[in-house]
Amino acid sequence: MSAVKADGSGEVVWENNTRMYVPSMLIKGDHIFSVTDNGVAICWDVKTGKQVWKGRLGGTFSSSPVLVGDRIYVTNEGGETYIFKANPKKFELLAENKLGTEVFATPTFCDSRIFMRVSEEIEGKRQEMLFCIGK
Repeated sequence: MSAVKADGSGEVVWENNTRMYVPSMLIKGDHIFSVTDNGVAICWDVKTGKQVWKGRLGGTFSSSPVLVGDRIYVTNEGGETYIFKANPKKFELLAENKLGTEVFATPTFCDSRIFMRVSEEIEGKRQEMLFCIGK
């Protein structure tokens, strides 16, 4: 992972050896939050690239984390959603939930609702479904 100055110079401000391939990263304040493809949540200082903390989730991730207030929601390919704090001081896992057996899509949050596209095996066939969680 590299941070490149956004002035057209191409100057690399900092680099580290973390491989970020599929899930996107989030920035909140002076910190970058991310989940690697292989299920490790990481927080870095945005100015230096120095790792602040990391915590093991589980599974393989294709969907990207979503920031809602001070919480980060991310779902692995097995349908397990992890919720952790966007806390720059320490990794704080708040909850784990499971919905479906296969998930590749990033959840969407709108008007206090969570929309999730998941799939399940029903009578030997893969069925995709859209769930709305909330009132």
